[in-house]
Formats: sequence, C-alpha cells, structure tokens
Amino acid sequence: MKLPFTDESIMSPDGVACRVLDTARVDFSGAATGRKTTETLVRCAQGGEKIETRNTGGKLESVYVAQKGDAVFINLHNENDIYVPGNPDGTRLQFAALEQNGFKITGDDMARGGVRVRSTAASKILHEAVEEACCIKDSWGPGKHQYLHPGATLKRADDGRVTGIDKSAFDATWEITSTPVNGPARGRKAPLKKFSG
Repeated sequence: MKLPFTDESIMSPDGVACRVLDTARVDFSGAATGRKTTETLVRCAQGGEKIETRNTGGKLESVYVAQKGDAVFINLHNENDIYVPGNPDGTRLQFAALEQNGFKITGDDMARGGVRVRSTAASKILHEAVEEACCIKDSWGPGKHQYLHPGATLKRADDGRVTGIDKSAFDATWEITSTPVNGPARGRKAPLKKFSG
C-alpha cells in the first residue's frame, strides 16, 4: 500500500529528512489485528529523566523528558527501547493509572524497581507498511514527533490515533491475531501467530 504524506518534511535528531505522514488519510479498512504479547517493565518516573526511544539499530524514534509519576515502559527484548506513552495533547500515561488504561500488572520486578505488565488491548495494524524514513508529527504532543524507519508497522488505536512500532520491537513483542480483510498489507504475507494468553 502507498502511504499518504503531507508536503512537509521534518529533520530527525539523527539528521535524516523525514516526510510527515498524513495519519488522517492512512487507510486501515483492510488492516490486520494485532496485540503486544510480551511482558514489559514499567517504572514510575522520578521526574527530569531524559527518555530517548531507540530501536535495536540505535536509530532515534522520539525524545521526552519524563515528569514525576509518568509510566516509563522498557521493552525487555531491548532495554534501550524505553518510552512513555503519550497523547497528542501532550499528556502522558501515569504509573498510577496502568490498569485503567489496559495494562494488567503481572508482578513486581524488584531488581529493576518497577512492575511487569501485559497489554490487554488489540489494535488495527498495517504490518511493515513504512517503506521510507518518515515521521508522525506531534505524535506525543506539540513538537514531540515519532520518527519511523523502513519496516515499521502502523497501529491505530480505538480512538483513531495512529502511531508506529519499529520493526525490531514488533518482531520481538507483537503478534498478528487476524489477517487483513483484503489480503496481507503491502502484498507481503505477515506470519499469523496463535495467541497464547
């Protein structure tokens, strides 16, 4: 599938010119359904920590300075893949509100100072739809963009908001639970994994 872009480009912190994805026009009508299946470590931010989200190749996806009480997520397959889920209005998911936002706490992680969670939400996804460096402008609030790299998957939440999942993170932590209505996204067959619970 060909993704829609605006006429704007934004330079990433890594110095890459990224076309701005027009998320309002991305067609999810034939999307697959997927969910994050692995546990994630979440700790409560003390405030002032600089959170740089990087993929396994070291490429930057986003930068944020955490506020006290923010929920800092750490993907256990790559402990440099750290992020604080955010909203377009600039607010961030709070540690105290994990369960109200679709995260089941599965246990304490005393060694790392947090809890382990598992997501209970499923999302519409376009598997590996990103073919070039691009960004979702203001994804995490004004001036807080998400930079996507080739192979990234696009995800649409129930509220219609579109974000991206880096290829390495998707491969290590997500599963496709139903195939696309009109065949595989981008004409590529994505592996269907059986949900294990």
